[in-house]
Order: sequence, then structure tokens, then C-alpha cells
Amino acid sequence: MPAISIELPRTTPTIPILDGKDLPPLPPRTTTGPEGRLFRRLTRSDCLQLAAANAAGASLFEDEDRIPPQRGKRDSPRDSLRQTLRSFTALELRNRFAADALDRYFQLADAEARTDLLRSGFPIIDPLLAKAQDAHIKNVRYPLDPADLERQRSQLLSQLEQAELGSRLLNLDLKRRLGLSPVPADERLWPSGDFAINATPIHPDEAATAAIADRPELRGLRAFLAGLTPDTLPDVRDLLRAGSPLLGASSATPGLSLALALSWLTHHKGPNPATLAELDVRRKQLADLIAERERLVADEARAAALTLNAQRVRATRARDRLRGWDEKLADAIKKRDAHQPGAEFLEPQVRMEWLKAKAELIAEVAAWHRARVRLHAAMGWLAWEALGTGASPVQP
Repeated sequence: MPAISIELPRTTPTIPILDGKDLPPLPPRTTTGPEGRLFRRLTRSDCLQLAAANAAGASLFEDEDRIPPQRGKRDSPRDSLRQTLRSFTALELRNRFAADALDRYFQLADAEARTDLLRSGFPIIDPLLAKAQDAHIKNVRYPLDPADLERQRSQLLSQLEQAELGSRLLNLDLKRRLGLSPVPADERLWPSGDFAINATPIHPDEAATAAIADRPELRGLRAFLAGLTPDTLPDVRDLLRAGSPLLGASSATPGLSLALALSWLTHHKGPNPATLAELDVRRKQLADLIAERERLVADEARAAALTLNAQRVRATRARDRLRGWDEKLADAIKKRDAHQPGAEFLEPQVRMEWLKAKAELIAEVAAWHRARVRLHAAMGWLAWEALGTGASPVQP
């Protein structure tokens, strides 16, 4: 997969709707951003494809296959096996790089959506603060303390500055990972698309089964085991030695006398008994290595599935809390419109709590998407998705 470049279109930012598919959707909000700021629309698919294509190190393995063979030398089983292993190694790297980039993509969507909410707090607090300060100057009784309102505004400003800094840092990181360094620094990426969550729980054992079947590194190890022959034995030794310097050491003719070896070489063709004996040992070592890696990958997928399921519950509860504040806000607005005593102070306070609840929901749903990225990475699906091939048994 050679490195690719995509010209991302400029866009008018629409705040990402991080919400649950089976939950009532939040109303969309739009913003033009600060004067002169430009945004480039970035979808999840663009992020995945660019990150996988620009994965550092993956192309180095694939470049080896473009080196022409030496004159008069045909491809051997050893060459074919090496090519297969390089291909799966590159896929594993692309899977990991895509996972890291997508994790930051959803962090950026979270940051931009919550930044919009933080900005929405100032038109609520500022009028109250102005009235409170004016009442304090005139020595007129006012139900809200200007010092408390100033503290709230200061906290809101600090949170906004922190969110803005986080967005800038994520933009720097993502542009590099996606090979978008030529994009001007003052242009920001804008996550866009469908951010709905899937409320269906994932069975951990099904996720483990998919991971064992689809993870590129496991496919590569199984290809090595299937291709183990006397010709490929040196590469298997190298693979085992990479895991431990005490493994993969080649021995001469262990257990064979010189006379027996000479007799065998005189009357037989093909691998000698020592090589056949080593093949049996290496085959078992490789099988044990694969079994250990399968257990680790399966547990990684199970843990990711459990985390995803737990995050789905957290997002649902956050949505329920927001529903409660929806009702309280509607009631406060009715009281304000009816000019009930104290309603003009109640409605802004309830609205601020509503904004906090909405920000919590956005954070929980973004965390669900990040948990799903970790699950798909554990199963190796991000690499296959980047190649355009379908993944198997589970579809979380």
C-alpha cells in the first residue's frame, strides 16, 4: 500500500453530533468559527485510509518486494514465505497506526463539540454578571453574588482555553500521522460524519474468535508454520531468535555418529535426519508461540469488548441525565415566560447545568467510539478495512 495523499475539502464547521443511534438525537448546531479560520472536512474513512497508507515502517517492508531478483535466480519457497511475512507485518503496523489516528480523530471531535458548548456558556453568565456588578455598585440587593459569577466565568474561560489548546495539539498530531503536513497551520481539521453509537452489546468470546482469525500478526505466524520446510528453516530460526536469543540456534548433526551420517548421505536424498529432527522441534516451537500469541490477542479483544459494552452503558446513562435536564430547562423557561418570581435567575442556572450534562454526554459517546477503535484494532479489522476487504464474524 503506497503512501497516498487526499485533498481534504474546506468546510463550514458543523459541530459533530456525538449521540446514540437508538437514543433521541441532539439538535444540530453550527458555527462559523473565528474570523478568517479555515477548516478541512475529515471523515472517519479519510482518517483511516490516510493513517494506514502513511504508517511509518510499513512501506519499508513492502518496498522489499519491489527489488528485482538477481539474474538467473528464481523465486524460492523461502522468498515467497519472506514476502508473506513482510506483507502481514506491514498490515499489523498499518492496523496499529490507523488505531492511533482514529483515537485522536474522536478526541478531536469531542474537543470541538465541547468547545462549542463552552462558548455557549458566556452569553448566559455575562448578562448575570453585569447585573450583579451593577447592583453591587449601586448597593442594591441582588440574589446572585458577583464574586461567585466571576469565579464561574473564570473557570469557563480556563476550560475553553484548555479545550482550544487540546484541539490545536490534536490537529498537529493528526496532520503528521495522516501525511497532511503541507496543510497550513492555521487550517484545522473538522471531524464530520455519522457519530451515532451502536447500542447492541458485543459478546467478548465472539470478539476473541474474530481476533484470532483476522489479526494480521497471527495470520503471518500461521503462514510461517505452514511454510516450514528445510529451505525456510533459517528464517524460522531467525524468527524464534528474535523472541529470545536462546532459541533458534542451529545445531549440526545432534545424536548422529559420523559413520551413520555418511551412510545416510550415501543412500538417501533430501533432508538428513538431523534436519528432520530440527524441523519437528521448530514446528512445535512455532505452534507454542502461535498458541501463546492467540491467547494474548484473544484476551486483548475480550477486554476491548467488555470496555465497549461498559462504555455503552455509561453513554446511555449520560443521555438519561440529559433528558432530565431537558425537562428541568423546559420547566424553567415556562416559569420565566410566565414571569414567576425568581424565574429570571433560575433559567440561566438550569441552562448552565444542561450544558454540563450535554458535555458529559458528548465525552461519554466519544469514549465509546474510542473503545470501538480499540476493539477493531485488537481484531485487526482496521488494516483489512483500509485494504477494502470485509471483516468477519462480529460487526460492532
